[in-house]
Amino acid sequence: MGNGTAPVSATPRVNQHTAPPPLEPLGFKFCFPCIMALNPAGIPWLSFHRYARRRQRMRRHEATLRPGYVCCAALLGLLLTGCESEIPVEINLRPALAEIPADLAAVKFTSEGSPTAPYVMLELNRPGGFSGFVALNRDARPVWYFRTRGGPNGFTRRRNGNFVLLDSQRGLVEVTPDTSVVHELPQQAAPGRRIHHDVIADPSDRILFVADDWQVWHDTLINGASIWEWSPESGVVTKRWSSFGPLNPDLDRGQRTVPADWVHQNSLSIGPRGNILLSMYFLNQVISISSDWQSIEWRLGGIRATIPVTDFFSGQHTAQEIQPGRVLMFDNGADRAGEKFSRAVEIEISGQGARTVWEWRPAKDNWAPAIGSARRLVNGNTVIAFGLSAGLVPGATGPIEVYEVESSGSIVWHLTVGGDTRSTYRATPVFEF
Repeated sequence: MGNGTAPVSATPRVNQHTAPPPLEPLGFKFCFPCIMALNPAGIPWLSFHRYARRRQRMRRHEATLRPGYVCCAALLGLLLTGCESEIPVEINLRPALAEIPADLAAVKFTSEGSPTAPYVMLELNRPGGFSGFVALNRDARPVWYFRTRGGPNGFTRRRNGNFVLLDSQRGLVEVTPDTSVVHELPQQAAPGRRIHHDVIADPSDRILFVADDWQVWHDTLINGASIWEWSPESGVVTKRWSSFGPLNPDLDRGQRTVPADWVHQNSLSIGPRGNILLSMYFLNQVISISSDWQSIEWRLGGIRATIPVTDFFSGQHTAQEIQPGRVLMFDNGADRAGEKFSRAVEIEISGQGARTVWEWRPAKDNWAPAIGSARRLVNGNTVIAFGLSAGLVPGATGPIEVYEVESSGSIVWHLTVGGDTRSTYRATPVFEF
């Protein structure tokens, strides 16, 4: 379990060419429900649940939002308001679970420091043990979980606060914060539309996901990449994009490419122009698809890149364009020659060139050639997950650990996951339930 806010003594390795700037506050009027308060310098000051019109006798704490502070809806990644007067608000923190199933209790969580977000969502995978989504509080105690039939492979949130969870066997499951299932999109077996690796909500509150795309190429059945859209209320599912056409299986190939897995797409995100970023593990490449789905805007790194990189990344996960021309990712270093390590890296795109502007790796290297994540917070901190236990795949050093670091590289929080578990696919900050 967590052990308070003891300082972390490890000295990180930081290559800081240009510090990643925090997101700029927007001068909107007060809007609620709000999720987190930042002071004028962009530092989190208060997490809260909703506007308090009157005192309510519940397990909540009251607080005041001071002039000059801004409130942010972290679930959308947008700053919503600049508060002009004192506004009373309520904090509604979810209590730790009183009862935990035995297989989850067999997983051990240890933390040092204090994270920005009140919760972190882990995607634990242990065949024969606990597999599913687990939210921990700042003391590294479970406050919420949802068991999956297969491996947990990503989640997103809708405007109503519901979670849409990706279960590798079950498919997509929309659940309320009390874990009631309200919508479901069943999984399909190969050569059908097998959903895997990532799911996100778009600005219209529809769900985008990546899936297999089996097509015949030169008399050979090849499994490529596709992106689909799901409207949970209507049940309508629409195919939006396929790797066949924009990419060429004869030319766009990596050293791991096989007919059953051409590009191995592993993350999906929406950029600042409505563009779609797709990470392709086997090509060591991130592509940007135009918002109308009609063209590829650029190909960063890897095979036939339109924007080559000199600071090689490979096997990357959670690629996101966090600001125009700034791409943050977890670089697994799967194909890195020589020294083996994984890192978080931020790359700036300028014209047809790219350069590393920030990177972070722990003082003791952790090589996780598969899975992992890097998430930028609104205060400029980054939450980084090394998701493999030692030896789970050849060469993986372990342990499973999550860091929150400042742009300077200083560690503000460190979580270690041990006991009876094998991996956590990602670690995602969560600001409210």
